[in-house]
Amino acid sequence: MADDLIQLYPTGGKPVPIDGLYLQHQLHKSGKPVVYSNYVTSLDGRIAVASPNRQSHEVPRAIANRRDWGLYQELAAQADLLITSARYFRQTLAGEEQDRLPVGKEADFEHLLKWRHEQGLSAQPDIAILSSSLDIPVQALQPYQARRIFILTGDAADRRRIRPLQEAGAEVVFAGEKTSVDGARMITQMTRLGYRSIYAMAGPQVLYTLIKAQVLNRLYLTITHQLLAGEEFDTLTFGPPLQPQAGLRLGSLYLDPHAPAGASQWLAMFECN
Repeated sequence: MADDLIQLYPTGGKPVPIDGLYLQHQLHKSGKPVVYSNYVTSLDGRIAVASPNRQSHEVPRAIANRRDWGLYQELAAQADLLITSARYFRQTLAGEEQDRLPVGKEADFEHLLKWRHEQGLSAQPDIAILSSSLDIPVQALQPYQARRIFILTGDAADRRRIRPLQEAGAEVVFAGEKTSVDGARMITQMTRLGYRSIYAMAGPQVLYTLIKAQVLNRLYLTITHQLLAGEEFDTLTFGPPLQPQAGLRLGSLYLDPHAPAGASQWLAMFECN
C-alpha cells in the first residue's frame, strides 16, 4: 500500500497499485484501431532539453523516473506497431538515443514479453519511421531486421535515398503530398495492413502530425510536479497553430506521491477523439 497511487478521477481517494495500471487498458483488444502516445513532462512543459556534449535534446534527468518508465513499457507492450522518427535512428548512430525499441529487454520488464505471447502478439512490435528527408542511417536499422520496418514519407521524396533503405529490408510507404507525411493517410495505410494498436513514441513534430490529422485517440501524460525553466527545450507539440484547437477529455488521473525524487507526479490519460 505504501507504494500505491491515489486515484483522483473518475473516482477519488482510492489507492491503486502502479504495476499493471496501463496493461489493464487492453488497447490491442479495443475492436478498432487505437493510436496513442505517451510523454513525461515538467509542470512548465519541458519534455526534452539541451544537454552539453549532445547534438540532440534529451529527457531531463530531473523528470525521468523508474515508475514512469514502467508505464511506458506497459504501453509499448500493447502495441503491434511503433511510430518513431528518422531522428531516433540518427541519435542511435551517434549514441544519443534515450530509449530502446525492444519491449521487455530489461530484467524488470521481462514479464511483458510473456504477457505479449499470452495475448497473441508478436515478440516485438513492428516499426514505422516517419521521414521527409529519408536521412536514415541503414546501419541503425540492422538490430530490427526480424521485424517489419516501414519508412513513411511523402510522394515527392528523394528516390535516390529509397533504394539503400529497401536493400536494408525496409518497406517504403508514400503517405503524403510533397515530402511530408499526412497523419490520416499514414494511419489509413497502416490499418489496412492490419495494425490495430499503434504507439507513437517520437517527438513533438510527430505528435503534431497526428493531432493535426485528428487521428490520435489517446494521450498518456506523466506530469512531474517540478519547474525546470531553461531556454532550449522541446514541449509536446511543434508546428503552426492548430485550427481548430485540439480539445482533449480527461479519461483518468492518478497521483503518484512516490516519484520523482523531491516531488510527486500526476499520471493522466486523455481521450482525443
